[in-house]
Amino acid sequence: CPSPHNTQPFRLRIRDETTAELLFLPRRGLPTADPLGRFTWLTAGIFAEICSIAAHSLGYEVETKWDFSPMYPGGDTDTPQVLARMTLADAGKPVPDLDPQLIFDRHTSRLPYDGTPCPPEVINELRAEADRLGHRFETRSDREAIRWVVELNRQALFHDLDNEPLRTELTRWLRFDAREEDLMRDGLSARCLTFSPRLFRSFFTNHRFWTLPVIRNIVGTVYGATMKGIGTIGWLRGPYRDSREWVAAGQCMIRLWLMLTRRGIYWHPYGSVITSEDARQNMIRYLELPEEAGGEDMVWLLLRLGRSKEPPLSHRLPLE
Repeated sequence: CPSPHNTQPFRLRIRDETTAELLFLPRRGLPTADPLGRFTWLTAGIFAEICSIAAHSLGYEVETKWDFSPMYPGGDTDTPQVLARMTLADAGKPVPDLDPQLIFDRHTSRLPYDGTPCPPEVINELRAEADRLGHRFETRSDREAIRWVVELNRQALFHDLDNEPLRTELTRWLRFDAREEDLMRDGLSARCLTFSPRLFRSFFTNHRFWTLPVIRNIVGTVYGATMKGIGTIGWLRGPYRDSREWVAAGQCMIRLWLMLTRRGIYWHPYGSVITSEDARQNMIRYLELPEEAGGEDMVWLLLRLGRSKEPPLSHRLPLE
């Protein structure tokens, strides 16, 4: 399943034939970028929902009892944390749900898209599912809004990289060449980000040079080339105040993602815009997305969606 920077921070600890514990490994967390674990809890929800969809196809229900204790208690970034206890119950026959093959077919595409807007019937399908789960899925397909959001994402990304603690944490998860990818089988690779491995390494190891004004513009142009052909941008909004709601948001997110996969359409989240509160507020003002105080109706995901060539696949750690 997807995870921030492809850190793959979750494990299943099997207790017996019907019970397992869902563990979070803090060493694979992002305590600098995400100290409250908002996006870690969200992807824990994704992990649990994927387990449920898979179990349904085999004739089982999954009961998940969550422990919503704070992540990184006392600043502990070493001790594995039990997030939930998961129990299988035999339903006697397959339970109607999404096709589990979609779990394998789903991928993020960071490639240029073909320029066609997402079909209205697909958007309506996603809206209905989001509504069922207490969230709202909304889109824009006008060229000016798309151009503005792409530029905002570029600025937010550079802002994050200018922050040394954030950059240091991110660099730990970068895989610059095929040897590192094959050895580690996690993280963000130059191959999947469609960057030259040599330039990718240089950008992070010689960051001061690459952020000089003229050079920075060149880097922005290269990055922008991967954002061509966007026909639709979208966002999800809804309750996003605590770990329970972060988990529920993840369950909603992955279901929409799999439904989009079923239609042969990719999406690519713009994480930097959401993690940077300044960028997120700029987005809200520009797109005129008023929020209720306290996070009851928060815009918690921004993305582009459309069709592209088949993207390169990120490595995953082996099952064992």
